[in-house]
Amino acid sequence: MNHSSLDLDVKELQIQNQKLLRAIEEVQEMLSIPSNEHSLTKEFYTVEDCAELKGAAALNTYKSNRFMLPGCGNPKYSVFILGRLAFPHDVVMRWLKVTDSDYLEYAKECGVSVVPEKYVRLAKKALEKVGEPI
Repeated sequence: MNHSSLDLDVKELQIQNQKLLRAIEEVQEMLSIPSNEHSLTKEFYTVEDCAELKGAAALNTYKSNRFMLPGCGNPKYSVFILGRLAFPHDVVMRWLKVTDSDYLEYAKECGVSVVPEKYVRLAKKALEKVGEPI
C-alpha cells in the first residue's frame, strides 16, 4: 500500500467519524428533552390520559364524575375519537391548572350552571383554606 492510498483511507475514516459524531449529537439532543414535554404534545387526551396528568384522584373517580373532567362535563369541550371520549389539547391544558378553590369559577367559564353539591362543599372548603371570602 502506498502513502497516497493510506492518506485517502485516513480521510475517509475522518469523514465517517464526523458523520457519526453529528448523529450522536442529534440523539443526545433528543434525549435531553424532558419526557413530560413529549406527553403534553398530543392533540387529544382520553379520560385515562387526563387522570394520569392531573392525578390527585383515581381513574374511576374521573370516569364516574364527568363534572371533574375537562370542561366540567359540557359536551362542547369534548369529542369522540374511535368511540372514546377525548378532550382537545388546549382544553386539557387549561383544566390542569384548575384546583378546588377555583373549580366553581371554571365551571361557570365552561357554561355549567348546575354544580353537584359535593363539589360546592369541596370548593368552599378549599376557599376557606386559602383565606378567600366565600
